[in-house]
Amino acid sequence: MALSMNRRAALAGAGGSLIWSFSWDRGHAQTKERELLVGIPVETNNSLPVMLAAAAGYFKAEGINARVSTGASGTNARQQIASGDMLYTQGDPLHPLALSGAGRPARMLMGVDTRASVAMMVHKDLWAQGIRTVEDVGRYKGPGGAKPKIGITRVGAQTWLYALALLQRVGLEDNANYISLGSVSNLVAAFKTGQVDVVMANSLLYFTIIDEKLGEPAFNATDTDHWNKFFGSNFAGQVMFALESQIKADPALAQSVVNAIYRAMQHIKKTSAKEITELVQPVFLPNFKPDVAAREVEFLKPIFDYDCAITELQYNNGGKLWFSEGTKVKAQPYKDMVDLSFLEKAKARFG
Repeated sequence: MALSMNRRAALAGAGGSLIWSFSWDRGHAQTKERELLVGIPVETNNSLPVMLAAAAGYFKAEGINARVSTGASGTNARQQIASGDMLYTQGDPLHPLALSGAGRPARMLMGVDTRASVAMMVHKDLWAQGIRTVEDVGRYKGPGGAKPKIGITRVGAQTWLYALALLQRVGLEDNANYISLGSVSNLVAAFKTGQVDVVMANSLLYFTIIDEKLGEPAFNATDTDHWNKFFGSNFAGQVMFALESQIKADPALAQSVVNAIYRAMQHIKKTSAKEITELVQPVFLPNFKPDVAAREVEFLKPIFDYDCAITELQYNNGGKLWFSEGTKVKAQPYKDMVDLSFLEKAKARFG
């Protein structure tokens, strides 16, 4: 049995998306599989659970022909969920919470990490001027007294959420201009050319900035001291979610999606970064060198959540970030937002 993978550009939902389609060559023994568009927020290994579930055949084992799509931000994926163009996606918990608050009840089905892997990166020129902490960023004034320009994927996305939260915690949330740039490549380009003073970086972008000596971190979520200073304790940075109506309409599909992602999480836990990269990088991260992609996997392994449960304590910790004046997301009770029944069945089946 051979795996055939085709990467094609397409438009989906509210914004331009890259879609990877996976099909399996079984010779003459073809069986009907369900086509399913599954979302990821960014084209980096932060999205590894979904990418690996496709590349390693875990969706296929559940009878799903997965098409994995990114609209260059979790916000776009959320819009595609709301419109019905996409049924399941990985994304920041803020997205299902925002959907529920807007009258489109959604459910978090499992967590995939114990904290977001974002970093606030300060351009090397500002770093040389002594702008080295979150407080420094909030107080910085550019030419003519301009507020600092912070590069993010999109307003409402995780990069925006954490920039806002960091500045809120030092009482300087009003002193920033957020520049929506979309993809990681756009963020790199804007940072290199000085179009933004600061960029909110996932781990792959973090490595690029450090390796190319473009800037330094004022905040790095993978640094426990940094994290605890601003957020106190762990909570999921990424979850798998769907609309409640979709889950109720087809619980078997919900179970299949959770099964595939749970198996991918166990694969990540027990497999080397090099082996994982050999599966995922050629299809999903072709613009990044294999050694860089493997380095990112190794970097993320300690913060992935292999148990995948979202506890009420974790949810309440995250609520301090999600439910704020800045996000304008209405507080939702844990019992209305988290459904771990499918995860429990996946654990019973796969251990």
